[in-house]
Amino acid sequence: MILKETTSQPNIVAAKIIAMSAKKVTVVTEEGHLLVIPLTKEYRQDKTMLESLKDILRAGIWIPVNKKLRKLFSHDWLVEPEPAPVKVNK
Repeated sequence: MILKETTSQPNIVAAKIIAMSAKKVTVVTEEGHLLVIPLTKEYRQDKTMLESLKDILRAGIWIPVNKKLRKLFSHDWLVEPEPAPVKVNK
């Protein structure tokens, strides 16, 4: 999956988890850069989230990460966006 950077969100890139431990996740971006992302307290304490990360690692799924903040997202870019309000011209 390829995610093109946009001017509004240049720090969000696609990455694949290549290793993980109890406190951090190592990912590689599409450009080949390695990022070490510390897991938040919420991630470390939530067994379901940790198992999901392990499943993503095993499946080789590409996920969105913020390369500047070195953060994972609790959602992905496949989530349905809010519909835009419709303007009615009179």
